[in-house]
Amino acid sequence: MKELERLLSGRDQRALLQGHILRDFDVVVQVSLNIPGLPKAMTGDRELVSLVLERICSASILTGSRPRILFFLDNGAGFAGMTGIKDVDPALVKRIGMGLEDREWGPVVDVDVITRKGAIHRKSLTGGERPCLLCGMPAKDCARSRRHEFPDLRGAFQKLLTGALEELRG
Repeated sequence: MKELERLLSGRDQRALLQGHILRDFDVVVQVSLNIPGLPKAMTGDRELVSLVLERICSASILTGSRPRILFFLDNGAGFAGMTGIKDVDPALVKRIGMGLEDREWGPVVDVDVITRKGAIHRKSLTGGERPCLLCGMPAKDCARSRRHEFPDLRGAFQKLLTGALEELRG
């Protein structure tokens, strides 16, 4: 199977797992990484996803909610962790995730909060657009215009990932 086919199949597998979790839970929190290009794997990716998901679960407990299920999925879309939560305000959970996404190393992390009605988006909570790893402009604009070279993006990503691991391990 080619890399693009593996990526698309991996995204489908994530969506199926999200649907499965939403049968019994109000909210799915998915943590994955914004790895530029293919393959969707880099040194330290599994550890960073696990540490970020652990932070979100801990913060959710402080709101009075308890994550009750935990899944990890490793496929062509990269490594992702998911948890299901009941009796929680999805916007509050998204804000917790945005608090991590907005750190210096945050552009490498993607925290998705999904309900039965759909995903909670940054823009709907005035979180703005995600910044480019290299220049700080909106990442979507840089990706569409192919403003930066692939090796430069991967190098910047790896540097931010390393910084995130150093901070979260401590």
